Amino acid sequence: MKSLTDFEHSGIGKACLLIANGASFELEIETIKKYQHNVDIVVCDKTLGHCLKNGIIPKYCIVADSNVNYEVYMEPYKDQLKDTILFQNVCANTKWVDNGNWKDRYFFVCKDAVSSESIFGQLSGCSNYIAAGTNVSNGMVVFLTQCDNTHTRNFFGYDKLLLIGFDYSWEVDGNYYAFDHYGGGKRYYMKHIYGRNMAGKLCYTSNNLSFSVQWLQKYISAFRLPVIQCSKHSVLQTSLNGALAEQIQYRFKPEDAALLTNMAKKKRALVVDLAKIERGITDIQLAHHFARLASC
Repeated sequence: MKSLTDFEHSGIGKACLLIANGASFELEIETIKKYQHNVDIVVCDKTLGHCLKNGIIPKYCIVADSNVNYEVYMEPYKDQLKDTILFQNVCANTKWVDNGNWKDRYFFVCKDAVSSESIFGQLSGCSNYIAAGTNVSNGMVVFLTQCDNTHTRNFFGYDKLLLIGFDYSWEVDGNYYAFDHYGGGKRYYMKHIYGRNMAGKLCYTSNNLSFSVQWLQKYISAFRLPVIQCSKHSVLQTSLNGALAEQIQYRFKPEDAALLTNMAKKKRALVVDLAKIERGITDIQLAHHFARLASC
């Protein structure tokens, strides 16, 4: 168990590109390849292989589910992970963390409405608690910001969180997933709702995808997060929108990250010292209080 405090404020001054597996990711693959060295890239399980096959090296990969297929989505790429850090739910498929030449591995526990974190945190010994999202795509936004019902914050500190592949829908003549027309049959049996995406194209979505898009919209707006939707081929509408080719080139004083990270480390140490001092003061005061009472 290693603390996620290693990453606090580490993204200040930069944009972070979050890649989900919607078809818009495929449409922007050349833009991502061209500008990848100017941005930190976070992928989820199903987008890891697509990136590596196209010469795109993610900085982070997030795995959240127990049923995500290792043999399909990671095993072919297990020797190409030396520059990628894995963040894995303690309840996720153990084959992902047991294999691969990952640069590093970190665990987290999801906090949810039934307080399952009290069980899985104790069983695993992991104290990195992250609020649960509705799916791994939403979970990437939650993981990087770590807002919950107790506080608002931007934990990793990125100036901008750029979304691509966060489609929550598929176009009538397009793919269900990036590089996958049928999506294992989901193209047909998940077709619950008809509509138009922000590009004005006819599209389909499902009941659970519709719920997830509404959940993420509320999460972003409630905490006023610097999330930018970079594709119109989506039904996820955010208050901030932009062209990926422009947004991915953002930089502003990234050297501040080292300063902030060091300050945060000193602050945590001072908080510990302050708690010790306050306990010491209290102990001495109590000792004198009871000595005074005993002498009366």
